[in-house]
Formats: sequence, structure tokens, C-alpha cells
Amino acid sequence: MATRNPEDVLAGILRIAVGGVEKIVPTLPLRATREWQAKLAAGPSGFSVPVTEDDWTAANVSEFAGLTLDTVLDMVVAYDRTGALGGREWLDENADPAQLYAAAEQMAEVAYPFADNVRLLLAALVVRTVVGSPSPRSTSGRSPTGASIRSRSKRASTRTS
Repeated sequence: MATRNPEDVLAGILRIAVGGVEKIVPTLPLRATREWQAKLAAGPSGFSVPVTEDDWTAANVSEFAGLTLDTVLDMVVAYDRTGALGGREWLDENADPAQLYAAAEQMAEVAYPFADNVRLLLAALVVRTVVGSPSPRSTSGRSPTGASIRSRSKRASTRTS
């Protein structure tokens, strides 16, 4: 990942190389950063992860790969409020996946300044957007096997002396 020079930090810009051109993208102010972060956390695309490794077909892999690219493109376009990168269509036609991912990394580095590992954070955001997160497991509620749930004692238990 490219380290921003102090002048770029002071100017509030990112230098992003896409499609053979270096473009200057303004960083987001706080409110816009919060809105961008909220978009990233909006929820899954609806992709269902195959249950076992053997269930992964070429079609599944292709769909997952396409969704991850689209997710990164969505992230980059959403961050670039000024259209300095040329917009979705231009990026789709001119940027390669590595350039797009590098742009998303720079953006995430600014939006999440306390993240120790921006690559890992970005990967988690992309996967969460494509796949979603598993529903929380709870021990309360219906038994998954259909067995009856033990009812609580109706009598108060008190110690007698």
C-alpha cells in the first residue's frame, strides 16, 4: 500500500493510479466518512455460500468473484463523491482489479485510521457485503432436533432449616 506523503495528508487528497493515469481524489470529511462506512455495512448481496468444499462449482466461484469485484467497485465509486476517478463506467472500462483494490485500500486507510490491518478489514467488509454474516446462535428457543424443551419448575425452591 502506498504511504501518503505529508503534503497529500494536509491537502486531504489520495493519489490513485487507475487505467494508466494518476488521479487525485479528495478524502471524505467526517460526516461523509460515516455515511460511507454505513453503506459498507448495509448488508449482504444475497450470495449463498455452498455448504461444503465439494459444493463449490465453477459457477459458484465465478459468481462469488464477480460479486467481490462489483462490491469493491461500489465501494470506490461511493467514496469518490466528486467523480475524480471518472465514474463507474470509466472505472469498469479502464481499471484492472488490482488498481481498484489498491484504491479501496487507500480509501479504507483514511476512513478507518485506527485499523491495524487495513487489508484484512477491507477483505472482511467485502466478504460481509457479498455473503453476509451468519445469524447469531442462541441456546434459547426451539430445539433444532425437535425435542421438547424442559419447562421450568412451578414451585419456588427455598431452603428450609
